[in-house]
Amino acid sequence: MPSESDENVSRGIEPAIAELPPGLPAHSVRGELPAPVEAVRGDVGEDHPLEHLVGIDRFRRPEDDAVVLLFTDEFRWRLSSADTLENGSASPVFTPEMKSVLNTAEEIICVGASSEEIAPGVALQAGRALEERRAARRAEQIAVWVRSSLVKPIPTRKLNAGHHLPTFGSAHDTSDQRRVVIILVLDHDKGANIDEALRTAMASESVRAPIFQTLLTQYSLASRPRFTWTQ
Repeated sequence: MPSESDENVSRGIEPAIAELPPGLPAHSVRGELPAPVEAVRGDVGEDHPLEHLVGIDRFRRPEDDAVVLLFTDEFRWRLSSADTLENGSASPVFTPEMKSVLNTAEEIICVGASSEEIAPGVALQAGRALEERRAARRAEQIAVWVRSSLVKPIPTRKLNAGHHLPTFGSAHDTSDQRRVVIILVLDHDKGANIDEALRTAMASESVRAPIFQTLLTQYSLASRPRFTWTQ
């Protein structure tokens, strides 16, 4: 006996398509899938369920002031540097696919952050102030890299996350505290308070992108009630 789907096809009715891959709440496939060149690697944290995101977008809920996506956090800064990556490169390499997605954003947030190290012999407060200034320079440098990949003007903000709070215990690698973080604002209410909207959106996405939670709780400036923006 033919199945219901077979009968639907014979009558010219398109078969239903599952909206969501498993484990991807609050998302759906909207519209036609893009051409393969528009696929982009989903650099959204170690716990993300998919290797690639293709045509997947988040539903805008009425209570959302902003919808954000972690564009990348795979690059790391060299220790004590604001112009060189950990691998020695003077800039990250954005693939054509990454550039395509970058150019779809309404706004781009470039996040500068510094790891917990402080120069020997420097007091904590003085050392933290130095590292917060370094984080600001890193945000500015990320913005330069981003703008060079844009094909149209897109508002670009520079967020200074500040200095990572001290961790205690044996010596360990702190490169993860020096991530090059780029956040795409895909949708937001005009006139929304950018601090509140971005903080709420980052918190809501922190399960899929754990770096958001780290930024909001483990850095000297980003953990404050109001964000610190670099002009």
